[in-house]
Amino acid sequence: MTSSQVVKTLIVDDDVSTRRIYRMMLFRFGFEITEVGDGKSAVDQFLTGNEYDLVLMDKDMPIMDGVEATRTLRGMGIPAKIIAITTDANSRGAFFDAGADEFLLKPVNFTALADILKAFNFLN
Repeated sequence: MTSSQVVKTLIVDDDVSTRRIYRMMLFRFGFEITEVGDGKSAVDQFLTGNEYDLVLMDKDMPIMDGVEATRTLRGMGIPAKIIAITTDANSRGAFFDAGADEFLLKPVNFTALADILKAFNFLN
């Protein structure tokens, strides 16, 4: 991505405080941010025609968990980079099997997130 392109980001987490933290982190980079509180709502965002470059995906959420949402998005052919972010270290394999591109444990370290975003070419 060039510096003139805005990174459209979908934050998927059922905890409002957690979404606020991610929003503050990504705000520094000028990303365009949409937030939803469960995996089904994330899938619905794409089904209604919204497109995102990046998805931050929690694991444990109501209605549809993050692993199922990731698998569903990949099954729909969604090319967005998906970063799984959870407190459950044991779900790493399940997320990668479902199609996640990267995995972070909560609490998210700003530097670790920035390094991933650089690797994805979302930051210079």
